[in-house]
Amino acid sequence: MHRPATRRRTFQRARRPEEKEVRRQQILTAARKLLGKRGIGELSLNELARRSGVSKPNVYRYFESREDVLLQLWVEEVRELGERLEQAFASLGPGDVAGVIAAVVSAFATQPILCELTSIASPVLERNLSVDAIVRAKTNLATLTVHIAGLLHARLPFISLEDCSWLASTAATWVAGIWPAVNPPRAAIEALSRAELSAMQPVFERDLSHLLSVLIEGLRGR
Repeated sequence: MHRPATRRRTFQRARRPEEKEVRRQQILTAARKLLGKRGIGELSLNELARRSGVSKPNVYRYFESREDVLLQLWVEEVRELGERLEQAFASLGPGDVAGVIAAVVSAFATQPILCELTSIASPVLERNLSVDAIVRAKTNLATLTVHIAGLLHARLPFISLEDCSWLASTAATWVAGIWPAVNPPRAAIEALSRAELSAMQPVFERDLSHLLSVLIEGLRGR
């Protein structure tokens, strides 16, 4: 899928808007790779600067804090989710509820970084940010949600566009809440492996599929 180019350029200091966007994407790409290897807790601006080839002071030209990097990466992950859904929905006909559910579940499951960032967005990422940074991110997220709602409405025409927007937001809220539970710490994994506790372990794809089915059928009847 198309993404802004992130390869190294020969310019030493980004001055033009397109150069600044290349540098910003360079940093976000490095952040995504680091998260895939180490997890959010170990992401530092020092390491991010080193991996992206940008000095730490220059990182602050594009992001006001570590949390701002993660918040903007979250926006990019939601954008990718929309692209995945658009591709998956292209082969579905209107009213194909099972196909829509399968596509949504697969898209989320394929993007664990998106799921993890969604789970910490409100309690962690927004605590060390300016109002302007939060407004900027939420404005972009609102636009992306409208796009995803439109994709859902085209395949679920019996649900209003407004309800499709609610469906998309509710699914993301559920993912935020369930993600830590489906990825528990080692001690919890061991505890839940016991027969008497195994039923308490959620299963991401199964449970998200069930949730979406219930929500869609409920909205169908409105």
